[in-house]
This record gives sequence, structure tokens and C-alpha cells, in this order.
Amino acid sequence: MNNNGNPPSFEILNQLPGCWGCKDINSVFVYVNEEYARIIGFNNPRDCIGLTDFDIPHLSAEYAHLFQQQDLQVMTSEKPLRILDIHPYADGYWRAHLFTKTAWRDDKSKIIGTIFSGIELKHTSLLEIGHWICRSDTTRQQERNNFNKHVNIFLNTRESEVLFLLLYGKKPQYISKTLQLAVKTVENYVVRLREKFNANSKGELIELALDAGFGSHIPESMLKTQQSIILKEY
Repeated sequence: MNNNGNPPSFEILNQLPGCWGCKDINSVFVYVNEEYARIIGFNNPRDCIGLTDFDIPHLSAEYAHLFQQQDLQVMTSEKPLRILDIHPYADGYWRAHLFTKTAWRDDKSKIIGTIFSGIELKHTSLLEIGHWICRSDTTRQQERNNFNKHVNIFLNTRESEVLFLLLYGKKPQYISKTLQLAVKTVENYVVRLREKFNANSKGELIELALDAGFGSHIPESMLKTQQSIILKEY
């Protein structure tokens, strides 16, 4: 242990930007860095050790359970997850973070828990989010018609929300549950979006929307709605 009470192998995480931490196989916090401790409401990172997501004051039981399901998925599949999290935090502010969860292994490669890291998506990093979008199965062509790029396409709040989730590869059933809309209503929004982008299919809609820059925009309305969206499983 060092003077801060942290194992030496963890101390370097306090020097890295963003939120970092480790949980054991039961999703119990083993370590968190100072930034993560601060946003979840603890002055001292050591106060988090031994707690679970269910013990985090501002977090609902629904999302605590969801986070533990994600931990289990990472450990079972042995594949990292890329997750977009939008939540209110201990100081009352809403924040959007891009988290990566990875299996934590000991020196014999045995999985002993999960490691998570996250960066807050502020104004500058929002511009990069298009690079993290879950793309369609086919590789995007390097050269394409960018006729939408400089066209002003107005979307209302619901259209923006549906398009945002479509760009992350979400199906109408998932969008329906997330936005609390009927599946048929979501499908109608998709039709309207295709008309606005002059797209012949949902796949073309996604391509044209990405070209027009919608991949770097989180709708303002969704920054006030709790979300934990798996963007990609490696």
C-alpha cells in the first residue's frame, strides 16, 4: 500500500484523465479513482471500496442491476463493452459518459472482475462520437455522395431521438421501450426520417445521417433521460 491506501498498481489510474475503477466478480468496488469517486458523491475514493452500484446514493436500483448485468456479460463473454451512459450525478448535474468495460485478469489470466474507464462527453468530445457509432455490417465506402452535408434538415424532438438510437444500431423494439412509444409509432418515425433524408432504406438513412453530421450530436432531450446503451461488443 502507498500513503493513500491504494495498491501501487492502481495509483497510476489517478494520473489518467477520466473515470477509472475495478470491481471483483461480484461487482463489488475494489478501486475507483478520484474523479469517479467525486461524481458519484464520495470525497475519498477509499470510501467506495466494498460497495456495489446498489450503494451509490444517486443511482436507482434499476440501473444498479443493469450495470451488474453488463459486468456479468463482460466476464462471461470475455469481450469488452462500449457503453453510453447518461445519468444525473451526485451534484445534481446530468452528464453523458462513454464507458468501456473490460474483463480484469490476474497474472495467471484468470478473470477476477471487471475494469471500467469512462470519459465525459463534453462539447469538444461530442464531435468525436461519430467515430464510435455502431456501424452497419458492411464497411462504409470511403468516397460517397455527400449531398446532405450542407443541407439544413430540421428534425423535431422525437425524430432526433429515434434517429440517434438508430445510429447506435438499435432496433424499433428497443427504441420503443426506451422512448416509451408504440413500436408502430417508432416505425412511422423511421418512415418520416427516410422521407426527410430522401433515403430508400433504413441503411441508406443511417449512411446519409452520418454524412450530414448527425452522428456527432446527442439530442438535448436525451441529456435529461437516463440511458445506459451498449454501443458495441468487441
